[in-house]
Amino acid sequence: MNFNNYDKATLLAITAATVYGILLRILHGLLDPYLGSLISISFVVIAPVTIGFLTIYLVPTNQLKSIKGAIFLPLLSCFLLLCVTIALNIEGTICWIMVFPLFGFVASLGGVLAFYLKKISDTNSKNKVIRNRKTLNGSFLLFLPILVGSIEGDKTLSRKDFEISKSITIQASSKEVWKELININEVKPEEQKFNLSTFLGFPRQISTTIEKLEVGGRRVALYEKGLYFNETIVELVEEQRLSLNIDIDPSSIPVKVMDEHIVLGGKHVDILQDVYRIKSLPDGTSILTLSSHFYINTAFNWYAGIWSEYLMSDILNSQINLIKNRTIRSKLRERDLNREN
Repeated sequence: MNFNNYDKATLLAITAATVYGILLRILHGLLDPYLGSLISISFVVIAPVTIGFLTIYLVPTNQLKSIKGAIFLPLLSCFLLLCVTIALNIEGTICWIMVFPLFGFVASLGGVLAFYLKKISDTNSKNKVIRNRKTLNGSFLLFLPILVGSIEGDKTLSRKDFEISKSITIQASSKEVWKELININEVKPEEQKFNLSTFLGFPRQISTTIEKLEVGGRRVALYEKGLYFNETIVELVEEQRLSLNIDIDPSSIPVKVMDEHIVLGGKHVDILQDVYRIKSLPDGTSILTLSSHFYINTAFNWYAGIWSEYLMSDILNSQINLIKNRTIRSKLRERDLNREN
């Protein structure tokens, strides 16, 4: 597919579809209580169908001779919509990165629909009544996101709970691992590797401090951009298990920390509990396991769940690797001191 073959009329069609998408986004933001959230069928599924449809419907027939254009041109409209809304701070990067594969795919379906509708219209081009009817039907489709959104509201949201566990073997005793687990404190930037969660915008960890190491005691996990978690110790078995209930106040999280639609503790996602387990092995090593219980609440948990599992797995791996690396370094320092003495 050679995009150089497309003229100004095609670029105008892409621009018009992008502007339409921006107006839909602004309208959804202004009428959120009436149209439901942006994490809805009306915006994530119906809206891209209409964007893709409008893109292809406005492209001159002589500029669109194969179905390839109907598939790929809507992707350009969606990508331009992504860039503009991020640049104008209308939408967050992390949300777009996660939703774009689905959004773009559905937009292509809308483009294919318009492509075949235009073929039918061209076939019946001599019949003015049929041609006008097709135009009217196409125009009605543009109002579907608002119509469906007003009916949908939050009715399609459905909670789904997850529990993800990640484990790592550490060449150290459970006592040595436990010591690092309960004394994380300040976390330096060089101790954190670049990973998927930080790439998507999740803040880096600054410190994790236990105020009282006892059942009912509090642990505070502090991250960049003012994000913090208040955690209460609900189970404590020395050198074996540490269970923490997590309390997140969404109103205390600064707007710039996460995308507004995936605010932790909000309507769509919340982390409930973290559990650390240490198992001693006969060879003197230990297995450290970190499990997290969280839920998502969307209209398409099958898709959001994929991203949630990847992100949470990434965050858990970062945490247990931090403890592993610190345990090994502490063990090496202790060995070097023993040699000097």
